[in-house]
Amino acid sequence: MDTKGLGAVAALLIVGGFLGALGVGPTVSHHIAVQENQPTEATVQSTDIDVKTDDDGDRSYRPVVTYEYTVDGETYTQDNVFPGGFTRWDGSRSWAENVVDRYEPGQTVTVHYRSGEPSNAYLTNSDGMPDAWIAGALCALVIAAAGVGLIRTGFTRRKQRILMRDTPTEDVESMAVGPSEVKGSALAADGPISAPFSDDECVVAKYEVEEYDDDDDDDGGSWRTIESGVAYTPFFVDDGTGRVLVAPADDATYDLEPEDWETTYVDSADKGPAPVQEFVESAEDISYPANAGGKDNDRRYKQNLVRDKESVYVFGTAQPRDESVRGGSNPDQLAIRSVAEDDALDETMFFISDDTESDLIERREWAGWRLPVGGAFLVTGFAATVLMFGPLVGLELPVLF
Repeated sequence: MDTKGLGAVAALLIVGGFLGALGVGPTVSHHIAVQENQPTEATVQSTDIDVKTDDDGDRSYRPVVTYEYTVDGETYTQDNVFPGGFTRWDGSRSWAENVVDRYEPGQTVTVHYRSGEPSNAYLTNSDGMPDAWIAGALCALVIAAAGVGLIRTGFTRRKQRILMRDTPTEDVESMAVGPSEVKGSALAADGPISAPFSDDECVVAKYEVEEYDDDDDDDGGSWRTIESGVAYTPFFVDDGTGRVLVAPADDATYDLEPEDWETTYVDSADKGPAPVQEFVESAEDISYPANAGGKDNDRRYKQNLVRDKESVYVFGTAQPRDESVRGGSNPDQLAIRSVAEDDALDETMFFISDDTESDLIERREWAGWRLPVGGAFLVTGFAATVLMFGPLVGLELPVLF
């Protein structure tokens, strides 16, 4: 079964749920409170400012205005200033002071209560939506973007599986111009290249650099990717009947054997082995980390290689090496490479792997699970957007409870 991405989906559900509870819930509660309000008069009893301090010593403030009102002969006391069932806190004391300064004990004010739930009341809506809408908007954006990504990946991996399954493997000696699937040994055309983080030689190398961030909190740290890429050199695929040139490119898909990843762990106080040092010193976007002590800023240098003479699977478009032999069928005159944008040839897929075709197809079984999940994410993101911003243009929200 195609399980790639399940971990990301699970993490997204956790993050999306957290942002939804933090942002969508308070914003929708605010809108419903405003939508369902019934006005009545109340008398201010007292004013105050609540203060709370978090673990880092930062303070937040909440304006408290206690008022008394009567509905259907029953008297209620409430101190909620703003609509909704969520208390508003702010890091600015002056903001809280400005709110409570509007009211004085004994003052008669108009409050709004929810029909059928008169104990739920608020004083003012003049401050607009709660700041939580920002987290809610971020939640909707992240979920919708993830939905688009899942749908796109689902279609891509499903297409890959169908092409691999339905396209017969060609003998190199009988290749012609057009889509081709070949298997054989990879032989470096101009000599192999050095692996990014070791003394090995290869024709293709996928690599990642991860750095540990302890986050300065009690939940522990995490590894984050700070650099990734693919290094390659042209190589021949030799299947015993002949050899054809393959010209890797940045836009190709490189799906290398998952079990072949190699990791070099380097403490932040060290520079690592010579190949790692050469990589860091020649890289444009990273440098040596600061020695933070402990595990913080430690790095993992990871690589996955297609070695010279290793078995490879290549699916791509066979093309003449130059215009003078267009239409030829001699593999010595052909190359599998990316199709130029202005070329009349259609590129169905450019795919390079050191795994077996059967394993590649198996890893794409049920790739379509991403389509309904991605669709559900899209609908959820759209629904969250409508719930949060629809009332601003006159949409009435359904009251379910």
